[in-house]
This record gives sequence, structure tokens and C-alpha cells, in this order.
Amino acid sequence: MDFIKDCGVMVEPQEGMAVEELLEVAAFAEKTGFGYFFRSDHILPTTRTKGLDSPECWTTLGAIAARTRKIKFGPMVSPIGFRNPALLARMACTVNSLAHGRLQLGVGAGWYEDEYLAHGIVFPDVKNRLRQFRESLSIIRPLTQTGRVDFDGKFFSAHLESLPKLKERIHLIIGGRAASAVRNTVDFGDEWNYFSAVPDDFDRLKVTLDASGRHLVVSRMGSFVIAGNASQLKTRLRREMRKKRVSKDEDAYARDLRKSGWLVATEGDFPESVNKLRERGVERFYFQTWETKDRDHLGLLARTLKGM
Repeated sequence: MDFIKDCGVMVEPQEGMAVEELLEVAAFAEKTGFGYFFRSDHILPTTRTKGLDSPECWTTLGAIAARTRKIKFGPMVSPIGFRNPALLARMACTVNSLAHGRLQLGVGAGWYEDEYLAHGIVFPDVKNRLRQFRESLSIIRPLTQTGRVDFDGKFFSAHLESLPKLKERIHLIIGGRAASAVRNTVDFGDEWNYFSAVPDDFDRLKVTLDASGRHLVVSRMGSFVIAGNASQLKTRLRREMRKKRVSKDEDAYARDLRKSGWLVATEGDFPESVNKLRERGVERFYFQTWETKDRDHLGLLARTLKGM
């Protein structure tokens, strides 16, 4: 089995991606052999750039379900504060039915205050967001696993059956780098996803997951730069520096990116970087790209992963 089936492409449509471009890159990811495709769930550009197209997440997930046939896909991750959890679960069941069981439901507590306030959504403090998140999981988990929930909490309540009727359980991904995300995964989830750099307490968090008695997937989402050789890698890094208006030596910039969690390597060295994380217990890799029109970059990544 190709390792690429355990890997996915992750995109950020809120930064000006048109809906048709989103669908095209999802189809490209499927065609090149990736097992997964994810998109962010943001309703404003997180770069705070004005005037960019920011297509709403769940509307486009329905379109991805219709455009693709094999690839598993979903939000990475849907903030609980955007939607009532019972409604979110119903939306997930609908998309999953359309996709014949391919939806991967990623959820998180939310962090970007500006997009909440711009849409008139209350943005609680961290303590209450985490409390709301845990209550939401008490609703979402049963609705997407068994098809029925009866729950009353401080923030949310729900008493209903899933519609459409569940034909299969929906894979639930919980995103976050904190210990609370791991505890929530143990109690409610199927997969723990962390972003970019390995958390300082990763090994301890992994022990918590392993002690659950269930197989809980560990996945990583983060950016990358790959090139055929050292010269081509420097060219790609210079392009990245121009885009971000960074002025420094390419090698120094590569070190900075790696320190922040980017995977930066030539085609020959890239597998070693990935395998070091696999040895620590990471099973799935979701490669974040901000340059979705650069299919050569994604294509090289796909060929490298297929060879592992």
C-alpha cells in the first residue's frame, strides 16, 4: 500500500481561492493518489488582507463530495462557535451521505476573534470556549457515531436522531496542541491532529492516547517546501522570501522554517524528515499548501511520497 494513501493536501481557501479552483485542486489531489483532502474553515482571511474571496467551508464540502469519487475529505478544522453543534452534526451527516462515507469531520474550539465579531458571533474567553467545545463533542459524537443524542449542558442541549440516517460512523478528528485536545480525543474522537511543529510534550500526550484502549490516529498538518535538488530548493525558498518580504540567506531562512515546523528538503532528503515523525508515532500527514496553482510542487510531493 502506498504511503501517499496516509497523506493529504490541506488548503486555505479564505485567502482568495475561488470555488472552482478549490474543486480543481481537490480533483488533482485525488488523481495524483493522495488519500485525503482538507480545507480550512475560516470565514475571513486569517492574513487580515482585505477584499479576498473567502468561500464558506461546508457549502464547498458538498461540492467536493459531488466532484470527487475516492478521496476522503473534510474541514481542518470547523470551529464550534460558528454553528450549533447539533446542526453541525446534521450537516456532517448530510455531506457524508452525499460522499458515500468519505467525510472526515475535523473540529476545534476556534481562535480567530476577528471573524467571529465581524459576523456578529460571540467570542468567549478561552476557558468558556473549551467548555463549550467539550459540550459540543458530547452532542456531535453520538449523532455521528450512533445516530441519537440526549444531552443537556450549560451551553448546549440536543434531543434528536441523525438525519439522514447513518449508514456508517463518521471519523471524528479533534485538532489542537494542548493536553485538553488529547483528553477530548480520548473521550470523544478517532484522531488527534496537531499543527506544524511537534509539541514539546508530544511523547507524554502520545502515552495518554495509547493508554485509551482504542486505536486513536495521530496526524500532523503543516507546510512544506520540496525541490528536486539543492539549487532548485534555494530557488523555491527565494520565491517564498519575496512573497513574504523576507531578506536573509536561503539556508538561514530554511532553518527558520524548519524550526517553526515546516518540512523543507530536497526530493532525496524529504523522506527522512517525514520518517523521523513517523518513528515518533505520527501516522498521517496533511501537507498545507498556500500555492494551489503550483501543481508541479504538489506533483513532486506526490511522487516522493509514492516512493516511500
